[in-house]
Amino acid sequence: MPYRAPLWVRALLAWDRLALRADNIRESIIDEALLAWICPEDRAAVTSLVYAAQESYLPGGLRFQSGLFAWERSALDSPLFPRSGRVLLGAAGAGRELTALLDRGFEVVAFEPCAPFADAARALSAGARATVFQAAYADLVRAVEGRGGPLASIREGPPFDAILLGWGSFSHVMPASERFALLRALRGVGPRAPILMSFALEPEPGSVPPGKGRVRGALQRLFAALGAPGVSEQGDHFLSNGGFFSFLSRDELVRLAFDARYEVALFEDLPYPHAILVPLDAS
Repeated sequence: MPYRAPLWVRALLAWDRLALRADNIRESIIDEALLAWICPEDRAAVTSLVYAAQESYLPGGLRFQSGLFAWERSALDSPLFPRSGRVLLGAAGAGRELTALLDRGFEVVAFEPCAPFADAARALSAGARATVFQAAYADLVRAVEGRGGPLASIREGPPFDAILLGWGSFSHVMPASERFALLRALRGVGPRAPILMSFALEPEPGSVPPGKGRVRGALQRLFAALGAPGVSEQGDHFLSNGGFFSFLSRDELVRLAFDARYEVALFEDLPYPHAILVPLDAS
């Protein structure tokens, strides 16, 4: 005869399914409420606050002390990345990548929007061939367009030989139009510079828990009807330990790079999604 699970087992499994559905609903409400009611121009500031509360990114913390990841070392050792020169480091955090770049002999100009992180990176690099600003990616776009800001002086130096965007930070640039604007700005300060970036990769189709998409869709319609100022695009989310971010697909990255006159020369999705873009007409 087929096995029939005891009543307590069936009840426990049913409770687990209900708990999972409730958790999905909770995540969807947080996601959509924050995306709807936080204006796009304020999202970077909220993300900075989220990271500022995580001491593991500061010197002495676990994430910082781990140094470069294996995939970062491999990318920096790639023939696509120069062995020396002037590097622009965006979303520098508290200096994990900055320290590694200085150890490799690069001259670095770095910027980071989170004040405690920027202060830590500045202290670490004191006396070294580095300059650290407290600024966000939007400030770089503003500076390249000649609209001043904390990075206004960045156009005064020689072009950068390479560009590194801090761990996962490209996914924090949203909406998609801002990602394009960032790539164009980077091209402005490093016409021949390769860009090493990492990001959150779009989940495989079917990996979204059943019903979660319907909940998000209903909340989007509700908040829009209530006049919410924020808008969200496919892949936009909010994480309690990561702030606002957007999942990217490989096809989207290739299209975005091409529109900004870059080629995706390296793309790897494991162990962490990352790519190296090279200018199409650098010569």
